[in-house]
Order: sequence, then structure tokens, then C-alpha cells
Amino acid sequence: MRNLRYRVMAALLTAILFLGLLAGCTQTTNVPEQDPAKAELEVWTFFDKNVPGAYYVFLWDTLAEQYGYEINVKTYSTEQLKDKLKVALVCNELPDIFLVWGGSYPDYLFDAGACMPVDDYISRVPFKEEYIQPYKDGVHYIIPCLSDGYEVVYGNQSLMEELEIEQIPQTWEELETLVTKVAAYNEEYGTSYATLELGEKDSYLGEMLYGMIVNRIDPYAYEKWQNGTIDFSAPVFLEAAQKVEWMVQNHAFPENYMEKGDAEAVRDFINKEAVLFPHQSTIIYHLIHNMGEKGFLVGQFPSCADAYDETYSQYLMDTNHSLTPGICINAKSEYKEDAASICLEFAKQVNETNVTEYGYQNLMDITYPETGDVAKPVSDLNEMIASAEKITPDWYSQLPQETGDSWQNLTKKLFAGELNAQEFIKEAQECVETAH
Repeated sequence: MRNLRYRVMAALLTAILFLGLLAGCTQTTNVPEQDPAKAELEVWTFFDKNVPGAYYVFLWDTLAEQYGYEINVKTYSTEQLKDKLKVALVCNELPDIFLVWGGSYPDYLFDAGACMPVDDYISRVPFKEEYIQPYKDGVHYIIPCLSDGYEVVYGNQSLMEELEIEQIPQTWEELETLVTKVAAYNEEYGTSYATLELGEKDSYLGEMLYGMIVNRIDPYAYEKWQNGTIDFSAPVFLEAAQKVEWMVQNHAFPENYMEKGDAEAVRDFINKEAVLFPHQSTIIYHLIHNMGEKGFLVGQFPSCADAYDETYSQYLMDTNHSLTPGICINAKSEYKEDAASICLEFAKQVNETNVTEYGYQNLMDITYPETGDVAKPVSDLNEMIASAEKITPDWYSQLPQETGDSWQNLTKKLFAGELNAQEFIKEAQECVETAH
């Protein structure tokens, strides 16, 4: 009897389990099928004062729909992205797509084999030759999408009117007179205006200004140094350092300029705390947005040569020069071929927007329909670029990265007054000659 009872209970349990499994299978078949998950691409981009509008971020959403991908865009300031890329390379965690600056900055990424060659892709679009210079190995790793940055001087129109200044100084003597005038005005009215806005905390704007002064004394100085015609003991470099020394000693910069970062310097110029601001052309739309297109002037740093040359403004400096800023694709990305196609479409659409809506330089041999009037500061900038007799690279952008960082730190000491002009030249000779 007992065995019979056990057999009956076992049969009942088996039947219950079978019915439960059958019910479970039945429920599964009633669940609607899910769409397969879209593949995801991660994009790292800088979105700060260097880009004119939000379309640099939101265009990725449009392309995601068009190409059937999930595109995860992460935005960083310029300095943040520089640090993140270095760490990501070491940790083998680079995103699928990332924006880079031109000049020598991305060399370490190319040398490490981190970027996919894009020669085949850029050949499909009529990029102008000056925007698609290959790397030293003859390969292209960047899809251009950003206009070059030129080094200019902005003048705060409101403050210039208050001080009865009609134009940006054209000679070094006029700049010296302006420094004296601003100091006298501050003394009489209790103001604290600076002649030249500067934020040297980031070791960037000072290095840029020193290079601009060298270029104003001799626009061929960098070229001569590069080909070995002169070294850093040449008088032009000492004279430029002495001019920086004079500006520091005569309080041409804000009181706290060594503790002020780039973003703070831009904000303070907008807030009418300095007459002039040497900076890049890349912030021009940020200034328009905050000051209006009639709120500031854009011009060149004054001539610094012994004899005034009225063509001084035809010698420009640019930040990237040999390699235009743009997009790189991670060579290890699972979807690198599709990523490259998406980036190429991004570049085409961004270029059209830049040209037709903002009046920026056209990176492609494509004629777009004419649109509305271009803001005056932008048209003035375009005129300077079109009439340039020579364009010289920013020194930092051309030096190997380690040497460039040392060079920036050295110029920071000059602007801080830690080195006089002679001491600066002595240390600079040792620093930059290693780059030859």
C-alpha cells in the first residue's frame, strides 16, 4: 500500500511540474518579439567657446536615425577632452569617434596606431587641399570638420568709447601710449581696467601672445628658426621677451592674470574689464552671442618692428596650421567602417552650416547658395584671411608635445616675472632646440 501511495504522489508531482512547464512555454509564445538592440557608437567631442552652435552636438542624433545606430555623445571642455584621450589611450578605452585638434597635438594618437586611416573616405568629398594635409607617414587620420583658428586681437567697443579710443593700436608705440592712458584713467576715476586681458593659469594665452609679438617683429622668424638659419639667440626673440617684460612691469594685464584661466579671461573681457584681448578667432561667435556683433572689434596685434610697415596685418598666425582639427575613428572600433561614413556625412553637413549660416571658411570646393548677411566681425576676419601674405603656425602647435608643454611652462615664468628677458632666452634656447 505504502509503495502504491508513493507511486501515486510521484505521478501527481510529475503532472504538476509538466503542466507548469507547459504553461510557462505557452506564456512565452504570447510575448511579442522585441526589435534587436541597435549597435552603439560613442562620441567624445569638445563643446565650448570653440564651436559656434549646438548643431555640433545635435547633428549626431539626426545621423543616428539615418544610419540606424545609437550614438552616445559625451561633451567636454577642450582641456578635459585632452586629458581624457590620454588616459583612454593608455587604458585601451578610446571611444569609437573623437574630435582632435590640429598641429602636433594628435601625433601621439597616430604614432600609437590608435586612429583608423581615412584616406579612402576623404577622397569622396572635394576637401580643399590645405585642409587635408597628411601626417608625416603620408596617411590621413583626420576627417576635417572645424575651421582653423587664427590669432587675433579683440577690442571691447564699449570700453574703447569710454576711453575715447578709436581703433586697435597699430604700432608698439601706440600700445605703450594706451597702457599709460588706461593707468591714468584708472587713477582719475577709481576704475581697474586692464589694457590687455590675459588668463595665464592655463599656460596658454601668454605663450600665444609671445609668439604674436615675435611674428610682429619678424613674420619669418619661425621659418628661419625651423630651417636652421637662426637659433634662439637671435635678437628677435630677446626683443619680444623684453616687450613682454615691459608689459608686466607696467601693469598692462589684470592684477590676477596668473590665477585666471582662459574661460575666466573670456568672461572678464565680455564684462568690460579690459580694452584689448589677444585670443583665437574660434571664440568669435561666443563673443557675438554675448556682446552683439557691434560690441567688439577684431583686428591684428600691432606692428612691433622698429620701422612701421603698413602691411603688418597681412601676416597672420594660426593655431593648427599643418593638420586641421576634425574627427578621428578608433582603429579598434567594431563598427569603424560605418563610423567613418557617419563622420564624413557629419563633416559635410557641418561645413554647409558653417559656411551658409555663420560665414566661416569653406573647407570644401563646393559652392553653396548665398544666405543672409555675415556678422561684421566674421567678415572682417575673412577679409584678413583672404588678404594674408603669409600664415605662420603657432609655436606650441608645431613642437613635439613634451617640448611644447615645457615651452608653455617657460613662457608662463616670463609672464609671471619669475624670469627676466635674458634668463628666459637662456632657458628657451635649451628647451626648444631639442625639437630640431
